[in-house]
Amino acid sequence: MSNNLHATGNKLRRFLAVGLILLLTTAVAALPTGPRQIAQFEREALRCAREVFKQPGQYAGNDYVVELNNQPIRETMIKRAKISFAGLKQGDLEAFKNGDFDFAGLQNAANIEVAAFIEAVAVNELVRREISRISAKRRIFADVAIEFAAGQVRVTGRIDMKKVPGNPFSFLPQEMSPFDVTLSVRTEGSLIMLDIISGQMNAQPFTPELNKVFLDWLNPLWDFAALPYQAALDQLHITPSGVEFSGRLFW
Repeated sequence: MSNNLHATGNKLRRFLAVGLILLLTTAVAALPTGPRQIAQFEREALRCAREVFKQPGQYAGNDYVVELNNQPIRETMIKRAKISFAGLKQGDLEAFKNGDFDFAGLQNAANIEVAAFIEAVAVNELVRREISRISAKRRIFADVAIEFAAGQVRVTGRIDMKKVPGNPFSFLPQEMSPFDVTLSVRTEGSLIMLDIISGQMNAQPFTPELNKVFLDWLNPLWDFAALPYQAALDQLHITPSGVEFSGRLFW
């Protein structure tokens, strides 16, 4: 469940940097928060910001504020969002609107705050899109579907267990296995963590050993303390209709 549940967690990473569009995509890589993942985070943050600045905005005091309603950012439909840039000088606004800035320039915008809601259907489309971008040789998941409930998600699909780190039987020939798992997501300091509420594979309940294999592999989903600048996910609410979250960068 690594590359695709971590995909649901890494995707939840990609959303944080100005759309927190990272939180739902980075999990696809199922890798610890290291230089490669940080570089991906920064690229996605920059791409998100450039698309956000193409939308109409206005100053509210010293903050430049962009509000989104049913608009796509990085191919993902955002039901609603409010992105605030504190410290963005009006004299610099035209350059930002033209996309004439890099990640360092984005940091100079200081204290970026994001609050957004993304519907369940858009999350599913995002996860499927990110999984399809993984080469077949590296792909761990197939036919993934996510069903949202209050505070938890149910994920179904198929998994290639021989590619799962820590699987003691990975050396044996194995077919793609159908799975059905219910998860919750929580924050623990700077960490985003997954908990397994219940799970089945090949119509058999998860054993404690299998639970441990998956959790050791996937957690932490993301570690904000690994970033060389300030970033945080302040709130994450999973509801039957989708995901609501808020976060900050560079405060």
